Amino acid sequence: MNLKLIAFSFALGLATVANAAADKVIGYFPYWSQYAQFAPKDIRFNMVTHIHYVSVSPSSDGSLAFADENDIENFKELSKLAAENNVKLIVSVGGIEQEGALAEIAASEDVRGTFASNVASFLDENGAAGVELDWQNLTAENAEGFAALVSALKDALGDKTLSIAAYPLSSADAYDGAVLNNAEYVTVLVPDQMTEENSELKANQSVSVIEEALNALSAKGVDKNKLLPSISLYGKSFMGAKGFGDATTGIGSGNEGILTYKELMKKFETPDYKVTFDESSKSEIAVSEMESIVFMGIPSVKALAELVKSEGYAGVAAYDLSQDHTEPIVSLLVTIGLELRPDVDYKTKKK
Repeated sequence: MNLKLIAFSFALGLATVANAAADKVIGYFPYWSQYAQFAPKDIRFNMVTHIHYVSVSPSSDGSLAFADENDIENFKELSKLAAENNVKLIVSVGGIEQEGALAEIAASEDVRGTFASNVASFLDENGAAGVELDWQNLTAENAEGFAALVSALKDALGDKTLSIAAYPLSSADAYDGAVLNNAEYVTVLVPDQMTEENSELKANQSVSVIEEALNALSAKGVDKNKLLPSISLYGKSFMGAKGFGDATTGIGSGNEGILTYKELMKKFETPDYKVTFDESSKSEIAVSEMESIVFMGIPSVKALAELVKSEGYAGVAAYDLSQDHTEPIVSLLVTIGLELRPDVDYKTKKK
């Protein structure tokens, strides 16, 4: 399939005026971007309204620390450039393997207060606009503590932004709509659907599974205009399969079978892969003689942005900024922007 043609066909169609609620485009900037030689100066700030920095880790005593102290100087530069470009910098607190510390913090009123105060101070000291509470693997047993922690943060932050990362496909029973509605917006994250444990190939991420996650939170009473789905800017590769439903023989090319979106675009410049859009899942699949790659590309991301706009969701987030292609015609950030922020100039700037 001709990549340029599919890009023109799906991304450069006439953009319509976005729903007033669908005005946020969030880009995640994880601390490990430094090891991919992607620095704050490489961010296309005009593409996003918010940047979520991943991450700051909590301790059980309510204190905070950078997940990687080697990234402190990068964070300072990120804060400076975000301010200069009028982009809101949101600090993600928590994340992978931090649920234990968050549970301990939430269990004590005194420690909750200390933690919330430390978060507010951290934002003030580092020029950040707000925080994203990222409590993963939340269970119904944690629901009361989670609600108390959200309340403490809301009280401490004042006019700063409170955002919450939610995982409804794995933690739906733990969420209460009234609690999540305390946030300015809720980033809705969907885990990889295609792993080595799956015997048959299926979509890794898709509009259909993201819509399922959004509906799960809407059913809990979360305001639609607070919900903001996140897409992953990478694909998963598997050997042997020739399409959805086929058996695989293990992971394929890439770093442990993971290929960033910009790496995919490089692969697809050759005639080795046939790339198609699957209407049922609204996701993409690329098939070669050796492997199949499941991912979200321009057609599916455009379909998600259209859904967000038509249903009045808050916007779209992309994880992570370093993985997008910088050429506008194949950029997924541009694809989102053409739907949600059509007045922005997405052309490549001349040097």
